Amino acid sequence: MDWMQLTLNTSKQQADFVSEVLMGLGSVSVTFSDTFDEAIFEPKVGETPLWENVTLTALFDVGVDQDSIKDTLQQIFNIDEVRFALLKDRVWEDECKKDFHAMQFGKRLWICPSWEDSSQLPDDAVVIDMDPGLAFGTGTHQTTDLCLQYLDENLPVGQSVIDYGSGTGILAIAAVKLGARQALCVDNDPQAVIATRSNVENNQLTSQIAVLHSDDEKNTTKADLLIANILAKPLVDLSVHFSTLIKTGGKIVLSGILHEQLEMILNAYGEYFADLKVAQKDDWCRVTGIRK
Repeated sequence: MDWMQLTLNTSKQQADFVSEVLMGLGSVSVTFSDTFDEAIFEPKVGETPLWENVTLTALFDVGVDQDSIKDTLQQIFNIDEVRFALLKDRVWEDECKKDFHAMQFGKRLWICPSWEDSSQLPDDAVVIDMDPGLAFGTGTHQTTDLCLQYLDENLPVGQSVIDYGSGTGILAIAAVKLGARQALCVDNDPQAVIATRSNVENNQLTSQIAVLHSDDEKNTTKADLLIANILAKPLVDLSVHFSTLIKTGGKIVLSGILHEQLEMILNAYGEYFADLKVAQKDDWCRVTGIRK
């Protein structure tokens, strides 16, 4: 089915009202995005974050009265610039496949979606079978990339690993495929727990990787390596807790940290971890250390 797509720019203050009017005019969906690609990090609990300048994209039936919609938006909001474009019907799953291909991290580690032939990868490739999904973390973001690079360069052979804030479970899966003895995935998002369990099953690692919601985390055995790819504020809040989850001499890998947030991370973890080191990719940083 083809659709008529409307696009307009508005302000944070009136975005919700504009959306309600568009739905009243027959829109079947409205999407918010940032007009100037401004990043928002760590919104407060219960908040729906919006940028100061918001682009709304709405879908209508092809035969919608475009002039009537334009007149209504001009009268109510004084919005003059409204763009309509025909959105042809496509198999959207196939469209996604065009943008997601096998990716290499370090020397041997690869992430391969189900629609690509992993037999075409190098003979020594360590392959994670994973499709993009609802939970964060398929390797494409700098923060995940930094963690995967660490695992490829520091093989966790024979180690026990905790992947805290596991998302899709990609880091635990990578760790086990690179030689870790066992791994535990912990996340506070039920969708992430479901995604992780599915990915662990798809990679035939259910005997080596356990998956828990953070509410069920009790008496966790101390690990040789803890990886946490989350955000700076939660990392600071969890510093004491993480110190209890790692053996003396064990290692920690922290990611999801912007360069300007480094100081507070180093201050929070310096009490419990020695030899803190920083690696950076674009604006994002990874911090590693050894439990004192």
